Amino acid sequence: MGLQGSVNSTWIIKQNNYNTLNLFYVPIVRQSEMDYVFTWGGQAGVNIGYNFFKRFGIEFHPSFSWAGQKYNDNFTGPVASNGVEGAGGIYQPNTSIPNWQHYYSGTFAYVNVQRVIKFTYIQLPFFAKFQTHLGDIANYYIMAGPQINIRQSGSENISVNYYPYTYPGQLTPDQRFQKLDYGLALNTGVDIFANDWIYFNIGLESFIALNDLNGSTLKNLGWYDKNHVSYQQSHNFYLGLNAGVHFYFVRKNFY
Repeated sequence: MGLQGSVNSTWIIKQNNYNTLNLFYVPIVRQSEMDYVFTWGGQAGVNIGYNFFKRFGIEFHPSFSWAGQKYNDNFTGPVASNGVEGAGGIYQPNTSIPNWQHYYSGTFAYVNVQRVIKFTYIQLPFFAKFQTHLGDIANYYIMAGPQINIRQSGSENISVNYYPYTYPGQLTPDQRFQKLDYGLALNTGVDIFANDWIYFNIGLESFIALNDLNGSTLKNLGWYDKNHVSYQQSHNFYLGLNAGVHFYFVRKNFY
C-alpha cells in the first residue's frame, strides 16, 4: 500500500473552437481553429496492490485529478463581442448597447481570443503489473489497465481581447461535457527499494479516453472549426511524471 501522485501534461484532443467564436461576423473567423496551449494537470492518491507471482501482480490507484485544456487564437479581423467594439486597434467597453446585442463594427484590427477548460475528476484505474529485477535494489515495472474518471467539477472561461466573454445561451459544463470518462491507462518506471519493507517509484504515466468527452448539445452545433465542418469526437489525454512511496505488509523474497 502507498501514496502516489503525478504532474501531467493534459490535452483535450479535437475539442478546440466549438462555437467559441460565434460572435464574429465573418464566417472564416467564426470557424477559426484555435491553437492548443500547453496545459498542466496532475493527480494525487493512494495505491493498493498484491503480487500473485514473482513478476506479476495487480494494483488499484484511486486518485483525485486535475485536467483540461487551454486554447489561444490571434488574428486580424472584425470585432463584435460583449459590447466591445474595435477602433483603430484600441478596444473599450461600449456601455451604450446591452451586453447581448452583438454587432459587426466594420473595424479590422488585432484580436485575441482565449478559451480555458478545467476539470476535476475522481479517477479509478485498475492495473495488471509486470516487474523484473534490475540490480540489487531496483525493479523495472510496466502496468496497464482500464480507468474510469468521474467528473467532480468543470468550467469554461472565454476572453476576447482580455475581456471576459459570456455569449447568449452559453452552455453549462454539464451540457458541454460528459460526467463519466473511461479509457486505458499505461504506467512504466522503476521501483527503488529502501529496505525489505519500503520502496519508492518514479516513472511515466499516461491515459487516453475511449469515450466521447462531449455532451449531446455540442454535437448539434453548426460549425466546429474551419478544418472540421462535421462533428469530431473529443477525448481526454494526459502524459506525466509519477512518483510515490510504498509499504509491504508482508515482505516476501520475490527477488
